[in-house]
Amino acid sequence: MNLKAPDPIEQARKYLRQCPPAISGQGGHTATFRVAVALVRRFGLNESAALLLLLEWNRTCRPPWDESDLRYKIASALHSAPKAESVSSSPRAKGARIVKSRRAEPKFEPEALARIAAKLPAADYEFLKARSPICPETQTPATFLNHLYRPGEKVIVFDVFESQGRHVCHWSEPPYDAGCLDHLRTGCLKGVWFLSNPVDGEFHPNPRQGNKRSRRSEESVTSWRYLLVESDQAEPLPWLAAVVQLPLRIAAIYSSGRRSIHVLIRLDATSKTDLDVKAAKLKPMLITLGADPKGMKAVQLTRLPGCYRDQMGPAIQKMPIVRKRLVDEPLEFDAAGNPIWTPKPEPPPPPNPWTGGKLQELFYLNPEPDMTPICQKPTQAEIYQKWLADVRSKNGEICV
Repeated sequence: MNLKAPDPIEQARKYLRQCPPAISGQGGHTATFRVAVALVRRFGLNESAALLLLLEWNRTCRPPWDESDLRYKIASALHSAPKAESVSSSPRAKGARIVKSRRAEPKFEPEALARIAAKLPAADYEFLKARSPICPETQTPATFLNHLYRPGEKVIVFDVFESQGRHVCHWSEPPYDAGCLDHLRTGCLKGVWFLSNPVDGEFHPNPRQGNKRSRRSEESVTSWRYLLVESDQAEPLPWLAAVVQLPLRIAAIYSSGRRSIHVLIRLDATSKTDLDVKAAKLKPMLITLGADPKGMKAVQLTRLPGCYRDQMGPAIQKMPIVRKRLVDEPLEFDAAGNPIWTPKPEPPPPPNPWTGGKLQELFYLNPEPDMTPICQKPTQAEIYQKWLADVRSKNGEICV
């Protein structure tokens, strides 16, 4: 007897009819991810087929998910580890019990970090600066951003983390004003941030926040170029010593002004889903070394190097009480006893009334990184010495 093989799409559709809708505030994220996992693992559907069915089921959800969120759920399901199964006896045997266990989430392992950092004890801030293709000490906030972004792109700069940004910087071909952001170097109590990926600068409805209009959400992003990795758990120097040994395309390394070190990795993803998938592959390794597990998101703020945080503002001085002067009363007299009717000019204000604080310092800048670990790159002094030796060799050949 010739039996027709069951259609996996129809089987999956029957399964979805039995699945309750995802409801916001009632475990909606978990419910949706569970359905996505079932579609790609239990029924073996590819990404496009799974998305088609997930969109059908999505009509019952309250509120319905945005399509980009569903694509992300499917991508996460495709790249998540399948559940490990152990059977006490044959699964076909009566009363057999299948024990399922989830793969443990990665977590920070200080011993692993210490072991890797010990391989490169000389790695510190000067070690990084010496191998930076662009000199960190000579960069302003504006030149730093100009090296990382392309003409025509826009970058949002923040001095209030929760805001929609203080400036939308438009980058153009040189020449440009290298000091156009210098007014943010001091005077911003909490420091300064920028959005790690370029945007269009326009406000768009954000479906994940009730369609609240925003210019710092994924709807505004024009290029999924960078992934931010930072560590608040690991000690800064061991973290640096481990990071410089990794085969990552690191574009910049800089401090938060406190203990955290920010690492900007160039991924050149084609979409948010692509960036999330690439980030998911890096997360276990980086989290083990101390990276923030809540970070490494497609849309994330990061510190702007060259600016200070936690500074003290100008002291508020109590002004002396000044007696009201009569109209014809001179202010003071000169050496000959003649009245001086012109008041003295006010003293100029101090050049920087903000004091103290911590610099969000730039240690490494490489706009065109490759997969070579930073520890294997030559220092600028070595590059210069090689160039000088080549020039002398050529001159020697000419003179002969």
